[in-house]
Amino acid sequence: MILSKQLRVRPRLTSTSDVHWWAWAWAGALFVLYSLFSLVRHYKLGTGGFDLGIFTQALNGYSDWDIPRSDIKGWGFNLYGDHFHPILISLVPLYWLWQSASTLLVAQAALLAASSVPLARYAAERIGTGTGHAVAVAYGLSFGVQGALAFDFHEVAFAAPCLAYGLVALLETRWRAVFLWSTLLLLVKEELSLTVAAIGVLVVVRGQRRMGLTLLGIGLLSFALVVGALIPAVNPQGIYPYLTPSGAGGSLTGHSRLIQRLIELPELLVVPLEKVTLLLLLGGVTCFLSVRSPVALLCIPTIAIRFLSDSPAYWSTAFQYNLVLMPILFAAALDAQPRLIRARWKLARLLGRRAGAALLCAAAPLAPGLPLQNFILHPIEAFSRDSRVEAAHHIMAIIPDGALVEATNHLSPHLADRTRVYQWPLADRRAEWVIVDLKTPSPPRQALEDRLNRLRRDGYEQVTSKQDIVLLRLKRELLQAGS
Repeated sequence: MILSKQLRVRPRLTSTSDVHWWAWAWAGALFVLYSLFSLVRHYKLGTGGFDLGIFTQALNGYSDWDIPRSDIKGWGFNLYGDHFHPILISLVPLYWLWQSASTLLVAQAALLAASSVPLARYAAERIGTGTGHAVAVAYGLSFGVQGALAFDFHEVAFAAPCLAYGLVALLETRWRAVFLWSTLLLLVKEELSLTVAAIGVLVVVRGQRRMGLTLLGIGLLSFALVVGALIPAVNPQGIYPYLTPSGAGGSLTGHSRLIQRLIELPELLVVPLEKVTLLLLLGGVTCFLSVRSPVALLCIPTIAIRFLSDSPAYWSTAFQYNLVLMPILFAAALDAQPRLIRARWKLARLLGRRAGAALLCAAAPLAPGLPLQNFILHPIEAFSRDSRVEAAHHIMAIIPDGALVEATNHLSPHLADRTRVYQWPLADRRAEWVIVDLKTPSPPRQALEDRLNRLRRDGYEQVTSKQDIVLLRLKRELLQAGS
Protein backbone atom coordinates (compact mmCIF):
# COMPACT_ATOMS: atom_id res chain seq x y z
CA MET A 1 0.00 0.00 0.00
CA ILE A 2 2.82 2.40 0.86
CA LEU A 3 4.66 1.69 -2.38
CA SER A 4 1.41 2.08 -4.32
CA LYS A 5 0.91 5.54 -2.89
CA GLN A 6 4.49 6.45 -3.68
CA LEU A 7 3.97 5.54 -7.35
CA ARG A 8 0.72 7.40 -7.93
CA VAL A 9 0.60 9.89 -10.82
CA ARG A 10 1.05 13.62 -10.28
CA PRO A 11 -0.82 16.21 -12.30
CA ARG A 12 0.86 17.77 -15.31
CA LEU A 13 2.26 21.27 -14.90
CA THR A 14 2.77 22.06 -18.58
CA SER A 15 1.72 20.50 -21.85
CA THR A 16 3.91 18.09 -23.76
CA SER A 17 4.03 20.38 -26.78
CA ASP A 18 5.62 23.16 -24.70
CA VAL A 19 8.68 21.07 -23.83
CA HIS A 20 8.90 18.48 -26.59
CA TRP A 21 11.02 20.56 -28.94
CA TRP A 22 13.68 21.65 -26.48
CA ALA A 23 13.95 18.16 -24.96
CA TRP A 24 14.89 16.94 -28.41
CA ALA A 25 17.12 19.99 -28.89
CA TRP A 26 19.11 18.94 -25.80
CA ALA A 27 19.23 15.40 -27.18
CA GLY A 28 20.55 16.74 -30.48
CA ALA A 29 23.28 18.69 -28.70
CA LEU A 30 24.24 15.63 -26.67
CA PHE A 31 24.26 13.49 -29.83
CA VAL A 32 26.71 15.86 -31.52
CA LEU A 33 28.91 15.96 -28.41
CA TYR A 34 28.86 12.19 -27.94
CA SER A 35 29.50 11.50 -31.63
CA LEU A 36 32.41 13.90 -31.92
CA PHE A 37 33.99 12.58 -28.73
CA SER A 38 33.61 8.94 -29.79
CA LEU A 39 34.77 9.42 -33.38
CA VAL A 40 37.79 11.53 -32.42
CA ARG A 41 38.73 9.04 -29.73
CA HIS A 42 38.39 6.19 -32.24
CA TYR A 43 40.48 7.95 -34.89
CA LYS A 44 43.20 8.65 -32.32
CA LEU A 45 43.48 4.93 -31.51
CA GLY A 46 41.58 5.25 -28.23
CA THR A 47 39.27 2.32 -28.94
CA GLY A 48 40.17 -1.35 -28.82
CA GLY A 49 39.45 -4.73 -30.26
CA PHE A 50 37.99 -5.38 -26.82
CA ASP A 51 35.25 -4.36 -27.32
CA LEU A 52 34.61 -2.23 -30.41
CA GLY A 53 36.35 -4.69 -32.71
CA ILE A 54 34.31 -7.57 -31.28
CA PHE A 55 30.99 -5.85 -31.90
CA THR A 56 32.08 -4.74 -35.36
CA GLN A 57 32.77 -8.36 -36.24
CA ALA A 58 29.35 -9.26 -34.84
CA LEU A 59 27.76 -6.76 -37.25
CA ASN A 60 29.85 -8.26 -40.07
CA GLY A 61 28.22 -11.61 -39.34
CA TYR A 62 24.69 -10.26 -39.10
CA SER A 63 25.07 -8.17 -42.25
CA ASP A 64 26.11 -11.32 -44.16
CA TRP A 65 23.08 -13.23 -42.82
CA ASP A 66 25.32 -15.24 -40.50
CA ILE A 67 25.59 -15.67 -36.74
CA PRO A 68 27.63 -13.05 -34.82
CA ARG A 69 31.19 -14.38 -34.78
CA SER A 70 34.32 -12.68 -33.48
CA ASP A 71 37.86 -13.80 -34.24
CA ILE A 72 39.10 -11.21 -31.76
CA LYS A 73 37.23 -12.97 -28.96
CA GLY A 74 38.44 -16.34 -30.24
CA TRP A 75 38.83 -17.87 -33.68
CA GLY A 76 35.32 -18.22 -35.07
CA PHE A 77 33.85 -17.55 -31.62
CA ASN A 78 30.04 -17.41 -31.57
CA LEU A 79 29.20 -14.38 -29.43
CA TYR A 80 25.99 -16.01 -28.20
CA GLY A 81 28.35 -18.17 -26.15
CA ASP A 82 29.34 -15.02 -24.27
CA HIS A 83 26.28 -12.75 -24.04
CA PHE A 84 22.74 -12.69 -25.42
CA HIS A 85 22.22 -9.49 -27.43
CA PRO A 86 20.02 -10.11 -30.51
CA ILE A 87 18.94 -6.45 -30.46
CA LEU A 88 22.19 -5.70 -32.32
CA ILE A 89 20.45 -6.98 -35.45
CA SER A 90 18.57 -3.66 -35.56
CA LEU A 91 21.84 -1.93 -36.52
CA VAL A 92 22.28 -4.01 -39.68
CA PRO A 93 20.48 -1.60 -42.07
CA LEU A 94 22.68 1.25 -40.85
CA TYR A 95 25.76 -0.97 -41.17
CA TRP A 96 24.82 -1.82 -44.76
CA LEU A 97 24.89 1.91 -45.52
CA TRP A 98 28.14 2.60 -43.67
CA GLN A 99 30.24 -0.51 -43.04
CA SER A 100 32.56 0.83 -40.39
CA ALA A 101 33.25 0.54 -36.70
CA SER A 102 32.32 4.21 -36.53
CA THR A 103 28.72 3.23 -37.31
CA LEU A 104 28.44 1.58 -33.91
CA LEU A 105 29.84 4.64 -32.16
CA VAL A 106 27.38 6.98 -33.86
CA ALA A 107 24.50 4.61 -33.14
CA GLN A 108 25.49 4.49 -29.47
CA ALA A 109 25.63 8.29 -29.34
CA ALA A 110 22.11 8.46 -30.75
CA LEU A 111 20.77 5.90 -28.26
CA LEU A 112 22.29 7.62 -25.25
CA ALA A 113 21.18 11.07 -26.37
CA ALA A 114 17.62 9.88 -27.03
CA SER A 115 17.40 8.42 -23.53
CA SER A 116 17.54 11.93 -22.05
CA VAL A 117 14.31 13.00 -23.79
CA PRO A 118 11.64 11.26 -21.67
CA LEU A 119 13.37 12.17 -18.43
CA ALA A 120 13.74 15.85 -19.37
CA ARG A 121 10.17 16.01 -20.69
CA TYR A 122 8.69 14.40 -17.59
CA ALA A 123 10.66 16.74 -15.30
CA ALA A 124 9.45 19.79 -17.19
CA GLU A 125 5.82 18.70 -17.26
CA ARG A 126 5.56 17.58 -13.64
CA ILE A 127 8.03 19.85 -11.83
CA GLY A 128 9.00 22.79 -14.03
CA THR A 129 10.85 23.80 -17.16
CA GLY A 130 14.03 24.69 -15.27
CA THR A 131 14.17 21.23 -13.76
CA GLY A 132 13.68 19.74 -17.21
CA HIS A 133 16.74 21.59 -18.51
CA ALA A 134 18.71 20.56 -15.42
CA VAL A 135 17.80 16.90 -15.90
CA ALA A 136 18.88 16.96 -19.54
CA VAL A 137 22.31 18.33 -18.59
CA ALA A 138 22.84 16.34 -15.38
CA TYR A 139 21.78 13.04 -16.94
CA GLY A 140 23.58 13.69 -20.22
CA LEU A 141 26.86 14.34 -18.40
CA SER A 142 26.44 11.75 -15.63
CA PHE A 143 29.40 9.52 -14.88
CA GLY A 144 27.56 6.39 -16.01
CA VAL A 145 26.90 7.82 -19.46
CA GLN A 146 30.44 9.16 -19.80
CA GLY A 147 31.94 5.86 -18.68
CA ALA A 148 30.06 4.04 -21.43
CA LEU A 149 31.17 6.57 -24.06
CA ALA A 150 34.79 6.23 -23.04
CA PHE A 151 34.85 2.46 -23.35
CA ASP A 152 33.98 1.86 -26.97
CA PHE A 153 30.56 0.42 -27.90
CA HIS A 154 28.40 -1.98 -25.89
CA GLU A 155 24.99 -3.50 -26.31
CA VAL A 156 23.78 -1.90 -23.08
CA ALA A 157 23.49 1.39 -24.99
CA PHE A 158 20.11 0.03 -26.08
CA ALA A 159 19.08 -0.37 -22.44
CA ALA A 160 19.34 3.37 -21.73
CA PRO A 161 16.36 4.49 -23.90
CA CYS A 162 14.39 1.34 -23.06
CA LEU A 163 14.68 2.06 -19.35
CA ALA A 164 14.18 5.81 -19.65
CA TYR A 165 11.03 5.55 -21.77
CA GLY A 166 9.73 2.54 -19.86
CA LEU A 167 10.16 4.05 -16.40
CA VAL A 168 8.61 7.36 -17.40
CA ALA A 169 5.69 5.36 -18.78
CA LEU A 170 5.51 3.59 -15.40
CA LEU A 171 5.31 6.92 -13.58
CA GLU A 172 2.60 8.04 -15.99
CA THR A 173 0.74 4.69 -15.73
CA ARG A 174 0.91 4.05 -19.49
CA TRP A 175 0.94 0.31 -19.06
CA ARG A 176 1.22 -0.83 -22.66
CA ALA A 177 4.32 1.33 -23.08
CA VAL A 178 5.74 -0.09 -19.85
CA PHE A 179 5.30 -3.63 -21.15
CA LEU A 180 6.77 -2.85 -24.58
CA TRP A 181 9.88 -1.06 -23.36
CA SER A 182 10.47 -3.60 -20.59
CA THR A 183 10.26 -6.63 -22.87
CA LEU A 184 12.72 -5.03 -25.29
CA LEU A 185 15.28 -5.24 -22.48
CA LEU A 186 15.16 -9.04 -22.82
CA LEU A 187 16.88 -8.66 -26.20
CA VAL A 188 19.64 -6.35 -24.94
CA LYS A 189 21.57 -8.53 -22.50
CA GLU A 190 20.75 -11.59 -20.42
CA GLU A 191 21.26 -10.01 -16.99
CA LEU A 192 18.66 -7.32 -17.76
CA SER A 193 16.03 -10.06 -17.55
CA LEU A 194 16.32 -9.67 -13.78
CA THR A 195 15.64 -5.95 -14.13
CA VAL A 196 12.53 -6.82 -16.14
CA ALA A 197 11.43 -9.09 -13.30
CA ALA A 198 12.00 -6.26 -10.82
CA ILE A 199 9.91 -3.91 -12.98
CA GLY A 200 7.19 -6.54 -12.85
CA VAL A 201 7.20 -6.36 -9.06
CA LEU A 202 6.71 -2.58 -9.17
CA VAL A 203 3.88 -2.97 -11.66
CA VAL A 204 2.16 -5.47 -9.35
CA VAL A 205 2.49 -3.06 -6.43
CA ARG A 206 0.96 -0.32 -8.56
CA GLY A 207 -2.12 -2.44 -9.03
CA GLN A 208 -1.58 -4.01 -12.47
CA ARG A 209 -1.33 -7.52 -11.11
CA ARG A 210 -1.67 -9.51 -14.34
CA MET A 211 0.83 -7.43 -16.30
CA GLY A 212 3.26 -7.26 -13.40
CA LEU A 213 3.23 -11.02 -12.84
CA THR A 214 3.70 -11.53 -16.58
CA LEU A 215 6.80 -9.31 -16.58
CA LEU A 216 8.09 -11.02 -13.44
CA GLY A 217 7.58 -14.45 -14.98
CA ILE A 218 9.08 -13.78 -18.39
CA GLY A 219 12.03 -11.98 -16.78
CA LEU A 220 12.92 -14.89 -14.53
CA LEU A 221 12.19 -17.48 -17.22
CA SER A 222 14.30 -15.63 -19.79
CA PHE A 223 17.23 -15.38 -17.40
CA ALA A 224 17.01 -19.08 -16.54
CA LEU A 225 16.79 -20.21 -20.16
CA VAL A 226 19.50 -17.94 -21.54
CA VAL A 227 21.98 -18.33 -18.69
CA GLY A 228 21.20 -21.95 -17.92
CA ALA A 229 20.75 -23.36 -21.43
CA LEU A 230 21.34 -21.10 -24.44
CA ILE A 231 24.72 -19.58 -23.64
CA PRO A 232 26.23 -22.82 -22.22
CA ALA A 233 25.02 -24.69 -25.31
CA VAL A 234 27.00 -22.33 -27.54
CA ASN A 235 29.97 -21.60 -25.27
CA PRO A 236 33.04 -23.75 -26.15
CA GLN A 237 33.43 -24.75 -22.49
CA GLY A 238 29.73 -25.47 -22.05
CA ILE A 239 29.28 -22.84 -19.32
CA TYR A 240 27.92 -19.37 -18.71
CA PRO A 241 31.29 -17.64 -18.21
CA TYR A 242 30.09 -14.87 -15.88
CA LEU A 243 28.81 -17.03 -13.02
CA THR A 244 32.37 -17.47 -11.79
CA PRO A 245 33.67 -15.28 -8.96
CA SER A 246 36.06 -13.51 -11.30
CA GLY A 247 33.29 -12.87 -13.80
CA ALA A 248 35.24 -14.37 -16.68
CA GLY A 249 35.91 -18.03 -17.34
CA GLY A 250 35.86 -21.13 -15.19
CA SER A 251 32.97 -23.15 -13.82
CA LEU A 252 31.13 -23.67 -10.56
CA THR A 253 31.20 -27.11 -8.93
CA GLY A 254 27.61 -27.76 -7.90
CA HIS A 255 27.11 -24.00 -7.84
CA SER A 256 28.55 -24.11 -4.30
CA ARG A 257 30.71 -21.07 -4.92
CA LEU A 258 27.76 -19.05 -6.19
CA ILE A 259 25.66 -20.01 -3.15
CA GLN A 260 28.53 -19.04 -0.88
CA ARG A 261 28.78 -15.64 -2.55
CA LEU A 262 25.03 -15.08 -2.16
CA ILE A 263 25.31 -15.81 1.57
CA GLU A 264 28.18 -13.33 1.77
CA LEU A 265 26.27 -10.63 -0.17
CA PRO A 266 25.66 -8.30 2.83
CA GLU A 267 29.38 -8.23 3.49
CA LEU A 268 30.14 -7.89 -0.22
CA LEU A 269 28.16 -4.63 -0.29
CA VAL A 270 30.83 -2.90 1.78
CA VAL A 271 34.03 -4.91 1.25
CA PRO A 272 36.27 -3.67 -0.24
CA LEU A 273 35.63 0.03 0.35
CA GLU A 274 35.58 0.76 -3.41
CA LYS A 275 32.06 -0.66 -3.38
CA VAL A 276 30.98 1.86 -0.74
CA THR A 277 32.45 4.62 -2.88
CA LEU A 278 30.45 3.41 -5.86
CA LEU A 279 27.22 3.27 -3.84
CA LEU A 280 27.80 6.81 -2.58
CA LEU A 281 28.44 8.04 -6.11
CA LEU A 282 25.31 6.32 -7.37
CA GLY A 283 23.30 8.09 -4.71
CA GLY A 284 25.18 11.34 -5.18
CA VAL A 285 24.56 11.55 -8.91
CA THR A 286 21.00 12.66 -8.07
CA CYS A 287 21.92 14.39 -4.80
CA PHE A 288 20.33 11.37 -3.08
CA LEU A 289 16.87 12.36 -4.29
CA SER A 290 16.47 8.89 -5.79
CA VAL A 291 16.61 7.06 -2.46
CA ARG A 292 13.10 8.30 -1.63
CA SER A 293 11.52 6.37 -4.50
CA PRO A 294 10.82 2.64 -4.85
CA VAL A 295 11.95 2.95 -8.48
CA ALA A 296 15.54 3.02 -7.18
CA LEU A 297 15.08 -0.59 -6.07
CA LEU A 298 15.43 -1.57 -9.72
CA CYS A 299 19.18 -1.00 -9.28
CA ILE A 300 19.43 -4.01 -6.98
CA PRO A 301 19.75 -6.79 -9.60
CA THR A 302 22.54 -5.01 -11.48
CA ILE A 303 24.45 -4.04 -8.33
CA ALA A 304 24.08 -7.50 -6.79
CA ILE A 305 25.42 -9.24 -9.90
CA ARG A 306 28.42 -6.92 -9.99
CA PHE A 307 29.20 -7.17 -6.29
CA LEU A 308 29.08 -10.98 -6.43
CA SER A 309 32.14 -10.82 -8.69
CA ASP A 310 35.73 -10.64 -7.52
CA SER A 311 36.70 -8.41 -10.44
CA PRO A 312 37.47 -4.80 -9.35
CA ALA A 313 36.41 -3.55 -12.78
CA TYR A 314 32.79 -4.28 -11.84
CA TRP A 315 32.98 -1.95 -8.84
CA SER A 316 34.51 1.00 -10.63
CA THR A 317 32.90 4.16 -11.97
CA ALA A 318 34.50 3.59 -15.36
CA PHE A 319 33.50 1.33 -18.24
CA GLN A 320 29.89 0.71 -19.27
CA TYR A 321 28.68 -1.00 -16.11
CA ASN A 322 26.94 2.02 -14.56
CA LEU A 323 25.06 3.08 -17.68
CA VAL A 324 21.89 1.07 -17.02
CA LEU A 325 21.68 2.57 -13.52
CA MET A 326 21.52 6.18 -14.72
CA PRO A 327 17.96 6.13 -16.19
CA ILE A 328 16.75 4.26 -13.10
CA LEU A 329 18.25 6.75 -10.66
CA PHE A 330 17.06 9.84 -12.52
CA ALA A 331 13.54 8.42 -12.92
CA ALA A 332 13.57 7.63 -9.20
CA ALA A 333 14.67 11.17 -8.38
CA LEU A 334 11.82 12.64 -10.41
CA ASP A 335 9.35 10.26 -8.78
CA ALA A 336 10.57 11.26 -5.30
CA GLN A 337 10.44 15.05 -5.80
CA PRO A 338 6.75 15.62 -4.83
CA ARG A 339 7.16 13.57 -1.64
CA LEU A 340 10.24 15.54 -0.67
CA ILE A 341 8.23 18.75 -0.83
CA ARG A 342 5.85 17.26 1.74
CA ALA A 343 8.65 15.79 3.86
CA ARG A 344 9.00 16.38 7.57
CA TRP A 345 12.61 17.59 7.37
CA LYS A 346 13.35 21.10 6.20
CA LEU A 347 16.40 20.00 4.16
CA ALA A 348 14.31 17.42 2.31
CA ARG A 349 11.67 20.02 1.50
CA LEU A 350 14.37 22.38 0.23
CA LEU A 351 15.80 19.66 -2.02
CA GLY A 352 12.33 18.96 -3.36
CA ARG A 353 11.68 22.61 -4.19
CA ARG A 354 15.12 23.04 -5.76
CA ALA A 355 15.39 19.66 -7.46
CA GLY A 356 16.87 21.06 -10.66
CA ALA A 357 19.58 23.00 -8.86
CA ALA A 358 20.30 19.96 -6.68
CA LEU A 359 20.82 17.75 -9.72
CA LEU A 360 23.18 20.24 -11.34
CA CYS A 361 25.12 20.67 -8.09
CA ALA A 362 25.41 16.91 -7.78
CA ALA A 363 26.69 16.59 -11.35
CA ALA A 364 29.30 19.34 -11.01
CA PRO A 365 31.70 17.63 -8.56
CA LEU A 366 31.45 14.39 -10.53
CA ALA A 367 32.59 16.08 -13.75
CA PRO A 368 36.32 16.67 -13.01
CA GLY A 369 38.41 13.87 -14.39
CA LEU A 370 35.57 12.36 -16.41
CA PRO A 371 36.18 11.66 -20.11
CA LEU A 372 34.21 14.56 -21.57
CA GLN A 373 35.87 17.21 -19.42
CA ASN A 374 39.04 17.70 -21.47
CA PHE A 375 37.12 17.28 -24.71
CA ILE A 376 34.76 20.12 -23.80
CA LEU A 377 37.30 22.42 -22.16
CA HIS A 378 40.17 21.85 -24.62
CA PRO A 379 38.61 21.23 -28.06
CA ILE A 380 41.66 22.50 -29.95
CA GLU A 381 43.82 19.89 -28.29
CA ALA A 382 41.21 17.20 -28.92
CA PHE A 383 41.09 17.93 -32.66
CA SER A 384 44.81 18.61 -33.11
CA ARG A 385 46.80 16.55 -35.60
CA ASP A 386 48.91 13.69 -34.30
CA SER A 387 51.66 12.48 -36.62
CA ARG A 388 51.79 9.09 -34.94
CA VAL A 389 48.06 8.52 -35.43
CA GLU A 390 48.30 9.60 -39.05
CA ALA A 391 51.20 7.20 -39.57
CA ALA A 392 49.16 4.35 -38.09
CA HIS A 393 46.23 5.01 -40.43
CA HIS A 394 48.56 5.27 -43.42
CA ILE A 395 50.17 1.93 -42.59
CA MET A 396 46.83 0.21 -41.94
CA ALA A 397 45.64 1.39 -45.38
CA ILE A 398 48.38 -0.77 -46.95
CA ILE A 399 46.61 -3.93 -45.79
CA PRO A 400 44.13 -5.05 -48.50
CA ASP A 401 40.46 -5.75 -47.86
CA GLY A 402 39.65 -9.34 -46.94
CA ALA A 403 43.17 -10.12 -45.70
CA LEU A 404 43.89 -12.23 -42.62
CA VAL A 405 45.55 -9.92 -40.08
CA GLU A 406 47.06 -10.23 -36.64
CA ALA A 407 46.92 -6.89 -34.81
CA THR A 408 47.41 -5.37 -31.39
CA ASN A 409 44.36 -4.20 -29.48
CA HIS A 410 44.04 -0.52 -30.46
CA LEU A 411 44.63 -1.19 -34.15
CA SER A 412 42.23 -4.11 -34.59
CA PRO A 413 38.92 -2.12 -34.51
CA HIS A 414 40.13 -0.09 -37.49
CA LEU A 415 40.58 -3.30 -39.48
CA ALA A 416 37.61 -5.33 -38.22
CA ASP A 417 35.14 -3.92 -40.75
CA ARG A 418 37.15 -4.89 -43.87
CA THR A 419 39.58 -7.67 -42.95
CA ARG A 420 39.53 -10.85 -40.91
CA VAL A 421 41.51 -9.68 -37.92
CA TYR A 422 42.37 -11.48 -34.73
CA GLN A 423 44.00 -10.24 -31.57
CA TRP A 424 47.74 -10.44 -31.02
CA PRO A 425 48.79 -13.24 -30.75
CA LEU A 426 46.74 -16.30 -31.71
CA ALA A 427 49.25 -19.10 -31.54
CA ASP A 428 47.53 -21.59 -33.86
CA ARG A 429 46.98 -19.11 -36.71
CA ARG A 430 49.46 -17.72 -39.19
CA ALA A 431 48.21 -14.47 -40.66
CA GLU A 432 49.45 -13.00 -43.91
CA TRP A 433 49.78 -9.58 -42.28
CA VAL A 434 50.94 -8.61 -38.79
CA ILE A 435 50.60 -5.04 -37.55
CA VAL A 436 51.89 -4.01 -34.15
CA ASP A 437 51.77 -0.85 -32.08
CA LEU A 438 54.88 -0.99 -29.91
CA LYS A 439 53.47 1.67 -27.58
CA THR A 440 50.41 -0.33 -26.64
CA PRO A 441 50.02 -0.56 -22.83
CA SER A 442 49.83 -4.34 -22.90
CA PRO A 443 51.73 -6.54 -23.55
CA PRO A 444 55.08 -4.91 -22.63
CA ARG A 445 57.18 -3.47 -25.43
CA GLN A 446 59.94 -6.02 -24.95
CA ALA A 447 57.49 -8.90 -25.39
CA LEU A 448 56.23 -7.32 -28.61
CA GLU A 449 59.72 -6.83 -29.99
CA ASP A 450 60.68 -10.41 -29.10
CA ARG A 451 57.68 -11.76 -30.99
CA LEU A 452 58.41 -9.53 -34.00
CA ASN A 453 61.94 -10.92 -34.11
CA ARG A 454 60.58 -14.48 -34.00
CA LEU A 455 58.20 -13.72 -36.84
CA ARG A 456 61.05 -12.31 -38.94
CA ARG A 457 62.98 -15.53 -38.38
CA ASP A 458 59.89 -17.57 -39.30
CA GLY A 459 59.46 -16.04 -42.73
CA TYR A 460 57.91 -12.60 -42.27
CA GLU A 461 59.42 -9.56 -43.92
CA GLN A 462 59.01 -6.01 -42.73
CA VAL A 463 56.90 -3.89 -45.06
CA THR A 464 57.25 -0.62 -43.18
CA SER A 465 57.82 0.84 -39.74
CA LYS A 466 57.04 4.35 -38.59
CA GLN A 467 56.32 6.02 -35.25
CA ASP A 468 56.52 2.60 -33.50
CA ILE A 469 53.88 1.09 -35.83
CA VAL A 470 55.38 -2.01 -37.47
CA LEU A 471 53.86 -3.89 -40.42
CA LEU A 472 55.05 -7.36 -41.40
CA ARG A 473 53.95 -9.63 -44.22
CA LEU A 474 54.50 -13.33 -44.74
CA LYS A 475 56.89 -13.94 -47.61
CA ARG A 476 55.09 -14.77 -50.85
CA GLU A 477 56.74 -18.16 -51.32
CA LEU A 478 55.66 -19.24 -47.83
CA LEU A 479 52.17 -17.90 -48.38
CA GLN A 480 51.85 -19.79 -51.66
CA ALA A 481 53.21 -22.95 -50.04
CA GLY A 482 50.71 -22.66 -47.21
CA SER A 483 47.79 -22.17 -49.56
